[in-house]
Amino acid sequence: MKLIAFCLGFSTALCAQTSIVPLAPQVAQARTRLRKFENHYLKIQVRPTWKIATSTDQILNLTEGKYLLSINPVFLHASGIIGGRFSEIVSGKASIDAVMANVDQPASGLECAQTPSRNIVVTESMTLRSLYTDSSKTQDGCVFPSSGRSVWFGAFFRGEGIASDYSITLSYSATNVNDLPEKGIPELKHVFAEVSEMLKTLQLKPPITISRVDPKLTSPGASITVYGTGFNLLNQSAEVRFSEFPNNPMPDPAVAADGTSLTFEVPSSINMISCPTNRIDVNGWCVPIPPDHIDIYDCPLKSGARDNFCGKPLPPDTYHFAIVASGVSSESVPLVVSAPAPGPVSIALLYPNYLVSAGDTITVRGSGFTSEGNTVQIGSVLVTDLSSPDGKTITLKAPVPDGKSFIQGILIYSAFVRNAKGGSNPISFEYR
Repeated sequence: MKLIAFCLGFSTALCAQTSIVPLAPQVAQARTRLRKFENHYLKIQVRPTWKIATSTDQILNLTEGKYLLSINPVFLHASGIIGGRFSEIVSGKASIDAVMANVDQPASGLECAQTPSRNIVVTESMTLRSLYTDSSKTQDGCVFPSSGRSVWFGAFFRGEGIASDYSITLSYSATNVNDLPEKGIPELKHVFAEVSEMLKTLQLKPPITISRVDPKLTSPGASITVYGTGFNLLNQSAEVRFSEFPNNPMPDPAVAADGTSLTFEVPSSINMISCPTNRIDVNGWCVPIPPDHIDIYDCPLKSGARDNFCGKPLPPDTYHFAIVASGVSSESVPLVVSAPAPGPVSIALLYPNYLVSAGDTITVRGSGFTSEGNTVQIGSVLVTDLSSPDGKTITLKAPVPDGKSFIQGILIYSAFVRNAKGGSNPISFEYR
């Protein structure tokens, strides 16, 4: 044997002396060899003595004796406080629950921690905040070791993941605070050093991905199938969200059981708002009217009211959408929407189409209307025998809503015009 010094890899060198027997080269190499771990959410290189004990498809748990390193790549905190509600984040960690057993919830962890807490530097942008407790913390219901000596009860890091928050916690499997590691012991320093080295290799993957859209060129109202991964993330319903009109009402897509594909219907219409004089709505913003502007699609101000809401056909353009589930979003991908084939009857503008009450006056602008005998259908309700002296405008009173809404729990329907020439394109119509 010989006496050597070893350092533990912190930004401030922490070294100790001990007597060890030099390992044979092949044994030393085997013990330092890293193992690669990869799943749908992350990649990491694991130190040889750490065991992989993944408790769910999402959360990765690594254990070394009684130490537990837990990585949650898709963490959605219930509170609006970044890094807040520590007990909520580390729920089920024995050492933390033991120390904070009597602390009123929600708690941050610092109620029972010495101040300042030590940070384990992993990279310039990632540190683990280590929490220790002893009898100097006499408030807030903390449980202390009977010896009065400082013991370590956990560490926590919360970061910005890809399209989501993520959290990393380190804890100890002991329900009695007297069994927790004492501050400064070599074992604890060694664990911190190994955790630091592993986390330097951590790579998070996008939890929701889009690999293909079929077809890439489509028309309003057509069905689109999207292929990728994570569409059933955390067993929550996915939704399709367009960047250009994120608040446009859309039915829920049909998601495959394995979360690798979904089908949705391209909106037939989009909602607009009225703007002050000399301004028009462009993607929800009131901007100055450009030269040579044609006002057929402009949402007019409502008489006696501040705002008006209108529906118009989805114009041909290149749009961008993402898949969103559990508050996590994929990257946006383009979708080219072409103009639909012209029909004998068409709606260019319908207003108001949002926050409508039965009995409100509704105006429909378009083409192909007949002087008599027009019918407007909203949901399953028909308003018949409507006239259009100019063939371009119909007015009616909004009927009492009825029929199946295309979004469950909200009174949103499709509105059509029909007459002897045929039927029009649909416009979404929402009651209060």
